[in-house]
Amino acid sequence: MHDAEPVVRRERVIRDALMDSDVFGALEEEEIDKLALCGQTLHYEAGRTIFQKGDPGDSLMVVVSGRVKIGTLSTDGREAVLNYVGPCQSFGEIALLDGKPRSADATAVEATELFVLRRRDVLSFVERHPDIALRIMGMLCARLRYTTEMLEDHLTVDMATLLARALLRLSRIYGQNCAEGIRIELPLSQRELGSIVGLSRENVNRHLSDWRGRGILRLDQRRITICRPEALVAIAAGGR
Repeated sequence: MHDAEPVVRRERVIRDALMDSDVFGALEEEEIDKLALCGQTLHYEAGRTIFQKGDPGDSLMVVVSGRVKIGTLSTDGREAVLNYVGPCQSFGEIALLDGKPRSADATAVEATELFVLRRRDVLSFVERHPDIALRIMGMLCARLRYTTEMLEDHLTVDMATLLARALLRLSRIYGQNCAEGIRIELPLSQRELGSIVGLSRENVNRHLSDWRGRGILRLDQRRITICRPEALVAIAAGGR
């Protein structure tokens, strides 16, 4: 019985991640299970490169365990962290569909197990189930709207609002309830957090220090605990 538990857990993680993905979220559970049969599992040691910017975009990946950093280099040579992907999350969806080169680097932050769906297998699956294509198009339209909203945020709101919204997004993905509030179980330096938001480390430090002084959050060993979520929500809405 115990030998079967990791397999069952892995299948559940893969199913949940595909159902939550921007591409396959509109599929029924039975369709997801059939699609999952087309994939394979790969393992990466901590620090190993999964793919680099410019590599062929031929697969979607689901993090079964571990954590992956998605990033690229800015024009001045500094690393820009675009995202961290943890268990039950997927990445590489767009490259899976258009087959164009990767637009960023992916690195295993810790020992990581990935479920990989190859482009050729997914296209073959969609050809056998043509009605799925229309539902995928609907999901992609929703993603485009979300991306547009994010761009509008960066053009129209101030730095405090951007940072507060980023922390709330991270808390929804990585947050764990604790005695002090909501602890973001994702170790991030202020530089890495700034890369995610598009702010300098100095600006991130200034706002975090201010919010810590006001009791809105706590900083402890590269982890952030949101002690007063309602205050951060108010800042994210444009308040102070």
